[in-house]
Amino acid sequence: MNDIMKLLKLFFLPAFLMGFTFFAATSVQAQDEDDFDYQTVNITNQAGTTIYAEENKEIEGSPLIKESFENGRILFESGKASQILPINYDSHKNQVLFIKDDRIMVLNTTGVKGFMFEKPDDFESSDKVQEVYTFQIRNEELGFSEPTPVQVLYNQGTGLKLLAVHETNLLRSNRKDPFTGKQVDRYMNSTEYYLQKHNGDIEKLRKLRAKDIMRQYDRKERRAMNNFMDENDLDDRSQKDLAKLMTFIDNNLSKDS
Repeated sequence: MNDIMKLLKLFFLPAFLMGFTFFAATSVQAQDEDDFDYQTVNITNQAGTTIYAEENKEIEGSPLIKESFENGRILFESGKASQILPINYDSHKNQVLFIKDDRIMVLNTTGVKGFMFEKPDDFESSDKVQEVYTFQIRNEELGFSEPTPVQVLYNQGTGLKLLAVHETNLLRSNRKDPFTGKQVDRYMNSTEYYLQKHNGDIEKLRKLRAKDIMRQYDRKERRAMNNFMDENDLDDRSQKDLAKLMTFIDNNLSKDS
């Protein structure tokens, strides 16, 4: 029996999340078996909306990084991967969610290397790289110590990495809505980008742009990168073109910088 799924035991809370019953499970499962040990758990909201409820309050927005669950695979430290599952990530509670047998489950990250989303139909014509997330980066410079999925925009195993950390903060309201009389909190989503250089230094980028990557290097290296961008007509903001720039840095610049 293939080891692939290590899932959490559920804890009881109250409601619905986007029309699905919420579950979590525990025990190691084979890829093609469905014998999950679970119990029902209540969690949130008015099904089909992006307004979540916590402690009898309404909250606008969503803590999920995807508007809807998208197909992907869970990646395990053993080198194996799950079957294709609808996946999402709650960046407020730091929980990876997936749907199996019409149930939303919370992923237990023990033995899990990360997860990835399947390429969308328009992937070839888009400026995005495939979405891959890892739990194997736990540097406190990124602002967390517990296992947190970090999006990997570039990593060829040389030490050079381009990373994104998705966060959601809950903005508490002190005022009631003048029309409804309700006090409405809001989820505020943000993404922070980091460059990990060959020497291990981690630099926070102001934005995901070529010029912010270049700013982390000296004048001679910046000139070489600018020439590469111009000669290849690369877009300063395209993820795919930034991956090409990172490959150029990998192949042509000093590994000490």
